[in-house]
Amino acid sequence: MMTILKRESELADYLIKQPYLTELNGVQLEIGKNVFPSDFGLTSSFVGRFILQQKPGARALDMACGSGYFAFLLKKMGCDYVLGADLNLVAIQCAQGNCRRNPDISDIEFVHSDLFSNIPPMKFDLIMFNFNYYPGNGNFGLNQEGGRQILRRFFSQASAYCHEQTRIYMPYSLFVGEEHDPKTIAGSFGFFVETVATTFNQNGEHVIYQLMRA
Repeated sequence: MMTILKRESELADYLIKQPYLTELNGVQLEIGKNVFPSDFGLTSSFVGRFILQQKPGARALDMACGSGYFAFLLKKMGCDYVLGADLNLVAIQCAQGNCRRNPDISDIEFVHSDLFSNIPPMKFDLIMFNFNYYPGNGNFGLNQEGGRQILRRFFSQASAYCHEQTRIYMPYSLFVGEEHDPKTIAGSFGFFVETVATTFNQNGEHVIYQLMRA
C-alpha cells in the first residue's frame, strides 16, 4: 500500500534523473529539472485515457499544468482554446518548450499564475486541476500549500471562471485520506462532486472527480 513517505521517496528518484524525454499518448515531452513528472505513477495513463474520451469544449484550462501534458491532451481531444497555468515558472518554460515538440497541437497559451491570479476573465467549459494532494516540500515548485489548503483557495476563486455547465476534472489517490479529498471540501463552496472514473493498483484506489457548480 502506498504511503505519502513512499510516494515522496519515489518522486525524489524522478528529480535525480531530470531532465529527460518521454512520450505519453502520442505527446512528446521533455520533463525539465524541478518540473513535476507527468509520467509519475498511473495518473498519466489513467487520466490521459479519460480526457481523450470526453466531450471537448470551446475553452479549456489546465490548472497546475506542469510540463503541459494535460493541456496538450485537451487540445488533442478537440478543445478550441486551451490555456495552461502553473505557479512554478520553470514548469511554464518547460511547457512552452514542449510546444515546439508537438507542432500539430501547439496552439496553446501558457501563463505563470498563482491559481487564477493571472487568468483572463472568462468562462471555461473544461478545467483540469491535477493538484498537489498534500503539502509539498519545495520540490517541483510544490510548497506547503497543498491538499486541503490549495483546494479551498481554488474553490473560492473558481466560480468566477465557471458557467452552469463547466466541468472540472480532478484526479485523487484515496490513500492520501479524507482530509485532502476534494469530495469532502467542494460542497461547502457550492460545487457538486461525482466520481466518474475509478481504477485500482497495488497502491490502492484512484479516482477522477467531475465537479460542477451546484
